[in-house]
Parts: sequence; structure tokens; C-alpha cells
Amino acid sequence: MASLKEVKNRINSVKSTRQITSAMKMVASAKLHKAQGRIESMYPYQQKLNEILTNFLGTDVTVTSPYTEVRPVTKVAIVTFSSNSSLCGAFNSNVAKMLEHTLEEYSPLGKENILLYPVGRKVEEAVKKLGYTPQGSFQSLADKPAYTEAYQLAELLMDLYAQKSIDRVVLIYHHFKSMGSQVLQKEDYLPLNLEQMAMEVAMHPDKKDMATYNNDYIVEPSVNELIAE
Repeated sequence: MASLKEVKNRINSVKSTRQITSAMKMVASAKLHKAQGRIESMYPYQQKLNEILTNFLGTDVTVTSPYTEVRPVTKVAIVTFSSNSSLCGAFNSNVAKMLEHTLEEYSPLGKENILLYPVGRKVEEAVKKLGYTPQGSFQSLADKPAYTEAYQLAELLMDLYAQKSIDRVVLIYHHFKSMGSQVLQKEDYLPLNLEQMAMEVAMHPDKKDMATYNNDYIVEPSVNELIAE
């Protein structure tokens, strides 16, 4: 039987652990609310941009751009997003599973024709375990996303696609809906499917409100050149 002193030590240990976990919870909650605020602040910009693009696509414009060119896939780039740390349930493991299934899908191309860009330490570790070499380390983007770094990665992928060094860019990520709901998605980043983008915006519930008036834009130099760029 434990002595009174041992019991007291255990009680103090539990109290100390509770204080630590409580502090961790407060820090995590603050970070989560901050991240949620950033995401929600981006939604109006994204929706308005999609609305403008949809209105442009509704005109008699033939878009010619290297980023809309569809060609047979002989080389693919896969960008996968995860967190840098654990303690987030199945968040990272689901991403790793989706990545593994995607690699199986493109395995006929050969490992040398599959370029992997892991954003986050956990998925970077998963890439190495699967026997692939990451095309770089982008852990800072998962920890503290910054426009400059995101733009550099996007520009790199766009340049590779325009130069026909790759034929498709695939994104694997969690789409944030609420604090308790993040939907794992896989979608093609390049080539751009403008018709699909227009259909998605048309199906948006806010589209009914958008359709109540006609949007008239003054575009310079032209709608065609703007969409192509």
C-alpha cells in the first residue's frame, strides 16, 4: 500500500500535469481562432474573384493560355499539405493515405516522373518513408503561411507547366469548413478547368443573389488577355 507521502506526490503530479495541459489548450485555442479568422477573411475575396471570372467566361471569349492546355500526362507534380506536429487526430494520417493512393494511381509513369512537394513535416516524413525524394522542404508554409513563400511555390509549378516539364499538378489538402470539420480533398491545380470553375460558382448558394443584377466591368487591355494571364 502506498504511503501518505506517495499519494500526495501523485496528487501534486496530476495537478501539475493538468496545469500544463490547460495551458496547452489555451495556446492551441488562441492559434486556432487566429487561423480561423484568417481563413474566413479570405472567403469574400475568393468568392468575388470567382464571380468576376464567371462573368468573364459568360462572354464570347476564347481563352488561350498555357495553363489551360490539356495534354497527355507523362510527368506529374503532387503538392500535399499536412501539419508540422502531431496531436491532431487522423488529420495527418488521412493525408498520408490519400497521398499513397495517388502515388499508386500515377505509378505507371515511374518514380522519376512523379515530383512530390510536401508542405508540412508530417507529410515530408511520409514521402521519404514511401521511398520518394521531396522536391524541397516547405515546413515553414505549414507552420506560418506567408504569401511570398506560397507565391514562390505556385510560380515554380506554373513555370514548370508552361515549359511542359510537367503535365499536371495535383493538390491534396484539407478544406476548412469549421473547427470540427475539415474535408480531405484532391484536385487538379493545373491545367485550369475554367468551365468547371464556372459551374462551381453557379452552384454556390450566393449565386442567386449575384444574378439579381448585371455586372458591367471595364477591362484593360481585354477580357481575353486578362483571363489568359
